Amino acid sequence: MAARERTLDRARHQAHRSLVAIGDEFREARFRAGLTQGRIGEAVGISASEVSRIELGQARRVPFHTLAVIAAVLGLDLPLRVFPAGEPIRDAAQLGLLARLRALLKSVLRWRIEVPLRIPGDRRAWDAVIEGPGWRVPVEAETRLRDVQALSRRLALKKRDDRADIVVLLVADTRHNRHVLRLARADLAEDFPCSGRDALAALANGRPPPSSSIVLL
Repeated sequence: MAARERTLDRARHQAHRSLVAIGDEFREARFRAGLTQGRIGEAVGISASEVSRIELGQARRVPFHTLAVIAAVLGLDLPLRVFPAGEPIRDAAQLGLLARLRALLKSVLRWRIEVPLRIPGDRRAWDAVIEGPGWRVPVEAETRLRDVQALSRRLALKKRDDRADIVVLLVADTRHNRHVLRLARADLAEDFPCSGRDALAALANGRPPPSSSIVLL
């Protein structure tokens, strides 16, 4: 829970800083153009007071469309892009999937969720990590598979950067996911050579899987 709160707090802080920076740019551009807040408001369809709040970074729920139109009126361009900056917050289905795996582990094994990669400052995290005497196996949980190739690339990068020898891809046992895995079987075979059954048997006996595995639960 603490990790989730930190993620949300960081996002709120970043959003506030961005709104303040955009407001500063708008105000400077308006001064250069010799326009009043009322004139900007008329062109965009909002009040002068709302323009003022935007320039001060105080319009916390201003639509992006409004910001983009103000930028256009001022001769500016306001692009919007997103970048990977961490892991998404786990939903109830994903937490339930992780709980099902944990229930099958031998009790002596250590279980942790939302474990950051072993790189200082890296915001990525494993959904869970299983630890035994002298070994550590990260777990990535997927409730609904989409782009399997993209998922495989992402796991390969995390595995490399975290210096992990083995990873368990935990997938919800649904008709959709089974169909996707059948279609991608050839592409996944090299990266996940251990069967899910063998991986679960090893973990139930307190041992790590012999190699990376896809586990359906």
